[in-house]
Amino acid sequence: MSLTPVSDPSGLLERAPRLAELLPDAALSEALARGDAWAVHSVLSRRLEREPSGPARALLTALVEDRGAFVIAARPPSSSSLLGTGVRWKGAPPRGVPPNAPFVAERTVTVLGIPVWPLDGYLVRADGQGVLQVIGQVPPSPGRSRRRALSLAGMAVGLCALAGAGGMWLEARGMRTVTVINGLSRPVDVRIGGEHWVVAPGTQEQGRVKLGDDLLRAVTTWPGQTPVIEDVVLPVDGERLLYNVKGVAMLEGTAPSKGPDPDVRPLQGSAGALLDNEELRVVYRDWESTARAHAEAGRWQLAGRVAAAVAEAEPGNSRARELAARALLIVDAQAPSSLPDELRWRNTRDFARMLMHTWQEDLGAQSLAQDLMAFIGRGSEAHARYLEHAAQHPDSPLAALYLQRASPPSPGTAEAVAAYQALAARFPDSPEVNRAWLEARWRFELGEPRSLGDGERQAYAVETARLAQSLAQKHPPDTLEALELHVRILLRAQLRDAATALVRRHGQDARHRTWDFLVLAGRTAAAAGPEHTSYVMRDWVPPLLARMPERMAMLALLTGERSPKEAELAAVTTPVERAVLRLTRDTLLNPKRALEEAVGESEAVLSRLDPEVSALLALELTRVGDARAKNVFNASLPLMLARAPLRNHVLSLSRATGPELLRLAPGLRAAATLVHARRDAPEGHPVFTERLDGLARMDALGGFAVRAAGPWMRRAFDACMDAKVAQPLPPGIHLTGATAEEQARGEDDREGRRRSCEARIVTPTGLPLPRATATATAGNANGADP
Repeated sequence: MSLTPVSDPSGLLERAPRLAELLPDAALSEALARGDAWAVHSVLSRRLEREPSGPARALLTALVEDRGAFVIAARPPSSSSLLGTGVRWKGAPPRGVPPNAPFVAERTVTVLGIPVWPLDGYLVRADGQGVLQVIGQVPPSPGRSRRRALSLAGMAVGLCALAGAGGMWLEARGMRTVTVINGLSRPVDVRIGGEHWVVAPGTQEQGRVKLGDDLLRAVTTWPGQTPVIEDVVLPVDGERLLYNVKGVAMLEGTAPSKGPDPDVRPLQGSAGALLDNEELRVVYRDWESTARAHAEAGRWQLAGRVAAAVAEAEPGNSRARELAARALLIVDAQAPSSLPDELRWRNTRDFARMLMHTWQEDLGAQSLAQDLMAFIGRGSEAHARYLEHAAQHPDSPLAALYLQRASPPSPGTAEAVAAYQALAARFPDSPEVNRAWLEARWRFELGEPRSLGDGERQAYAVETARLAQSLAQKHPPDTLEALELHVRILLRAQLRDAATALVRRHGQDARHRTWDFLVLAGRTAAAAGPEHTSYVMRDWVPPLLARMPERMAMLALLTGERSPKEAELAAVTTPVERAVLRLTRDTLLNPKRALEEAVGESEAVLSRLDPEVSALLALELTRVGDARAKNVFNASLPLMLARAPLRNHVLSLSRATGPELLRLAPGLRAAATLVHARRDAPEGHPVFTERLDGLARMDALGGFAVRAAGPWMRRAFDACMDAKVAQPLPPGIHLTGATAEEQARGEDDREGRRRSCEARIVTPTGLPLPRATATATAGNANGADP
């Protein structure tokens, strides 16, 4: 025996001294050290099963059968019976022992006095009056499992038919049919009860789940990840349950009615149930279609709720963020103006706060949150939040970048360039910080600083391009926003080969070939020219998109490849797509007709326009004082956020660019510059009063404002040519006869006004006179507005 004393906190060696004869034994020593009497008995039982015949086996048998030595404290159990049916004690003290000696008795379920199911064993003592005093609970007897098996077999034979029928009834009563619909953009992992599904985007799965004692919960995660996206409790009242992940798919319950049309009940929210007479109808399987349907019906609160739910769940879903922000801005803007800002902008504020706290590593989400907070006048709150975040993460380049963007100085100034340069020196290995520095330099150069001459401006642009190339070699742009910034910087420095090479490298990854990338690639190729372009944008068009003629026509129109003819527009079967194509084309070729069409279009059409197209239409309507410009502004989130600086610039008499305008995208700035140039002359017709050759420098990709400059200048020139300008006469003088006729002929001489109109409209722009438009309207041979 080992000389090391065995730990025995429960005193088992004192109650059963012969246990010491079995030592040393590792399992037995461990069980003794835990003080678990039943664990010691279990160790002895397992050892007895494999112990060969001999003194040790006889000792093990005696110890295992002496269950009273392994008693543990337990609450006295209840036992009652009626007419021999119930729970009764079974057991008696051995012969020859004193009357008060303890013995082992078992509780047994009996039916009419017949034991049918042995329960637990206890160490008891009789008090002489037939009442048993419970001392404690003892381990199960070795034969209890066998007796239970025999009892169970006997009961199974007698209750087989009854148990089968009852089990089927209980099983059917405790089961529910569940349909899971995934309207998100990614597959989800859904667990309900004991069932598990991986549901692809835009699909549904169905199964049967069993109700338990707990609530029936639907727990959703991304496949292979542990963070929970959604955890909801499903109702159990109905037989057919529905789980709409994040509530973003549009569902309806249809039931027969007395009329020709069925009764329809919208099924909103994540959890629901179908009525007995209802059938499920999935109206829209994807969140974007659901949000658009709500928006086009004017249900902006529901549209914002759906898009915000997706924006909170899906990382990097910029489309959901923009739709949610736009819908919530419209909801808050419809609130009474008398409300305090704390209440009026609460939906937008809560959404911006969600973005700030949920997606702290997403630069796009934080930029949108900052824009929203600035728009509703809570820029100080955003600055305080980013100040706190930067203090918590002093070594994070993104935290420092967020704080700098929320702090002065304004973009487009030399102070902003210096601030971002200092930030880049602090985080030299951060591509986001260095890219922000490049953007500050680029915006400063585009802001027409008075301190730079033409030569200095070009040298500054070339130096910015050199820094951009160096950064692209270390950190190639991985987002479309970063790629567009690099391309604009390179094109501004006339490095066309480098710009197209960067686009080609980005487009080699098929995952990057989105619609916006195709538009960027096409515009870059058009700006660089075929001799500097080493790719064909059409080769990157996905097969599904290539089979959609209306989308291919829009792609050609947005990239400047060609404009669709009337026959092509007539062949488009979808009225919305046809209206979008026509309105986009007319903005470039026939601005007057485009303005007439825009004021009467629906949300479905206006929301699908390119932001630069919407900007030209909304700003021109603003310039002429049409209140319907608000509808066009509200159709695009970039326009909603930029409405104040754009409107102020268009209505201003000065051509100076304010700091707020420098924050905007080049296409929006170019649109404001073009519309601002169309000032009203004293004679009552629009005149270009400032140079427009700066548009090409402002928007190196040749966006809509640059391409529209020619047709819009032609519109102003034709209006000037068509306007009759009366020659003023001194007071009291009236012409008669041949003199009056000559005066009238001079006023009607359209060609005689050409020199004056060219001097006042064409010459100041620095652009050649565009060709006359092919369309004509009654009373105006050139199609211009009088």
